Amino acid sequence: MRTLVRGQSLEETQAIISSAYSPYRLSVLGNAGAFSAWYAEGGFPGVILSGLQYGGAVTLVDPQPLTSYLLVCRLSHGKVRVVSPGREERVVSAGETYVLDPYRKFQVYWESGARMTTLRLSRETVETAAGQALGTDGPVRARFSLNGAVSPAAVRSWEGISAAVHREVLGEGVARRSPLVAAQLTQAAAAILMETHELITPGADVRRTGTVGHPAVRRVMALAQERADEPLTLADLAAAARVSPRALQEAFRRYLDTTPLGYLREVRLARAHEELAAARGDGGVTVSDVAFRWGFSNLGRFAAAYQQRYGHTPSATLRA
Repeated sequence: MRTLVRGQSLEETQAIISSAYSPYRLSVLGNAGAFSAWYAEGGFPGVILSGLQYGGAVTLVDPQPLTSYLLVCRLSHGKVRVVSPGREERVVSAGETYVLDPYRKFQVYWESGARMTTLRLSRETVETAAGQALGTDGPVRARFSLNGAVSPAAVRSWEGISAAVHREVLGEGVARRSPLVAAQLTQAAAAILMETHELITPGADVRRTGTVGHPAVRRVMALAQERADEPLTLADLAAAARVSPRALQEAFRRYLDTTPLGYLREVRLARAHEELAAARGDGGVTVSDVAFRWGFSNLGRFAAAYQQRYGHTPSATLRA
C-alpha cells in the first residue's frame, strides 16, 4: 500500500483523508501537540484497502455520510467508540469488525494508538449483493447495524475473504492485472459480507439468520415446475434462487411451511398422478415406470405418499 500520511499535522491529515474518504472534521480531545497520524491505501478494481492510525491523544473523527461506498472496518490495535447519533453506539476492540453503510451518520472516537484497516466496496456492488441475498429482482438499499460478525463461523468467513484481499493488495497479486479476478473477488467479498454481518434494511423482513424474501421462493417454485423430471439437488435450487441453501430452507418454511425438496417432491407427486390418470386402461404403463420417471426410487414410500395425498393407491388410479 502507498503511504499518504505520516506525521503530526492535523490540517494536512484532515485534508488528505477527507479527499480519500468523505469530507470530515478531525478533532483532538486532549493535547493537540501530541497528535500523530498514519494513513496508507492500495487496491484493485472494485476494492480499496486502507490502513489508518491516530496516536498521541484521543481523536474524534466526524465525517459526512459515505454516500457512494461502504466500509468494513477491522481494529488491529487498541479501541474505538463508534456512535451513530440517535441510533447505536458500540466500543470496538482489536480483532473486531463493524460496518459503515453509505447512509449512516457517524462519529468515531479513537483511543490513542488505535489502528485499523478498512475494506471499501462501492454502493452499487453492495446493493446488488444485498438484492441477491434477499432474493429480490434487483438491487436493495443496504443498511447495516454496528454489530460485528454474527457468529464465530461468520468471523472466520469474513477473515478468510479479507485475508485474500490483503494478499492481493499487499503482495501485488493478479487481481491488479486481471479484471476477471478483480470482479470475482469483489463480488465474493460483497456476498460474504451479506452472510456474515447484520443487514437491517428497512422494509426487508430479514435478519442475518438466513431468512429471505419470497422472490427466492418463487424462483424455485418456477424451476420445480419446469424441471421436475431432472435430478435437482438443494444446491441446484439455492443457486437458481441466488441465496444460500440455509436461507432457502428458512424461506420455504416461512412462506410454504415445507422445504425446497419437499415442494419439489409434491410437484413430482402431482405429475405422477397426472400421468397415471392419463394412462388409465393402458396396459403398457406400470406404477413403477411412472414412479421412477418422476424420481421416486422407493416404491413403498411413493405409494404411501400418494395415498396420503390422493386418498387411494397409485394402482387404483391406474385401474380406474
